[in-house]
Amino acid sequence: MADVVEMFGRAIDALAARDPDQGRRLMLTGLRLFGLKLRHLPDRRLPPSRQYSAALINRTVCRMLAHPEQAALVSVFQPCELLEAMDVIPMCAELFSAFVNGCGAESAFAQAAEVEGIAETYCSYHKVLLGSAFSGLLPAPKLIVNTSLVCDANNLTFRTLAEHYDVPRFYVDVPPRQDETALRYVAEQLLALQGFLEEQLGRSMQEERLREAVARSGRTVAALRACIPEKREHSLPGDLTSEMYEIYLSHNALGSSQAERYAAMLLDDLKAAPRARGIRLLWLHTIPIWQTPVKALFDLNDRYQVIACDMCMESLCEVDPERPYESMARRLVFSPWNGGQVRVDSSVRLAKALGADGVICFCHWGCKQTMGLSAVLKNELEKAGFPTLILNGDGCDRRNASDGQTATRLNAFLEMLEGQGHG
Repeated sequence: MADVVEMFGRAIDALAARDPDQGRRLMLTGLRLFGLKLRHLPDRRLPPSRQYSAALINRTVCRMLAHPEQAALVSVFQPCELLEAMDVIPMCAELFSAFVNGCGAESAFAQAAEVEGIAETYCSYHKVLLGSAFSGLLPAPKLIVNTSLVCDANNLTFRTLAEHYDVPRFYVDVPPRQDETALRYVAEQLLALQGFLEEQLGRSMQEERLREAVARSGRTVAALRACIPEKREHSLPGDLTSEMYEIYLSHNALGSSQAERYAAMLLDDLKAAPRARGIRLLWLHTIPIWQTPVKALFDLNDRYQVIACDMCMESLCEVDPERPYESMARRLVFSPWNGGQVRVDSSVRLAKALGADGVICFCHWGCKQTMGLSAVLKNELEKAGFPTLILNGDGCDRRNASDGQTATRLNAFLEMLEGQGHG
């Protein structure tokens, strides 16, 4: 299978270099064929919710690539209920790059960005995105909407792409503090975003559709929050790719009926799952799902399990459908990631709520916030009784990680937990 992916990636690289449209069509064809497999021959070892999310996310990425004229390129933390209410496809930047990685084609596009002057130390998700745009593989979206939350790369990447594509862009500035003044400030920007969308799309927002989308977000968030105690008590068969899919479903997809259905299915699956067993871990930040040793240790393994990724829990804030702009703004301003100490405290609370045996803090290449916080996270989590591994690597670019080093560090950490009587 690895050889097939490598050959497919090389073919996309070669085509994109001389005919970007043909390269994109090849990638889209491959994804659609894989989507047929996911829908008709799913992995029966996974519970229904995970089978559903795999097929859904594949279909979502295919829509992004097939209909860019109906899409808004967005950052993963950008609330998208306004887009949902106006039938605009959220083209998630990080999700797109993860799928380029899944096709085995990411390194060539990261290098294409570096040739254009993007630093080697820049976030690889953003480098792959930029390189895909510069090479012509990623088609121009209708517009761009992004927020400043968490990721410093947002401030450069989306501005650069708006200039490259010559498309309109809306920027949501999130102050690095959590108070009512900041909440009002962001809510006013989201109201202005509605006006921006109406102007660019040439049609008016139907307020009832927006309230319905925010109401669906509220129900989705409630179901995902109800999953937390169930994850503490039960072991759900799963894989790390499913955790990454859930990041999109708990962020840009909030407000959609599909995200609501997924959350309800996940809760049902958890309630029906067997009692908790094995070494149970909380993963902090993005996951290198492409790495063989990571997949070998944690995919469908009762002995070692990643029971949650904190990125899937980051957006689970209070929702009031009658106050849609404040609800979307609250998700940004009162995000557990909006501030270093806030994120540290949130990680400790989440580890306690899940009853984790240990924590893996993944320092993704180019992510200055996570790297800068990693020592503090480790110190505070271990003070609270949670052994923590700081694991350096890259969630998106194979050039920046070593399978051997990753396997050695993970195995040593897991052996230590077993030696301490966990599991």
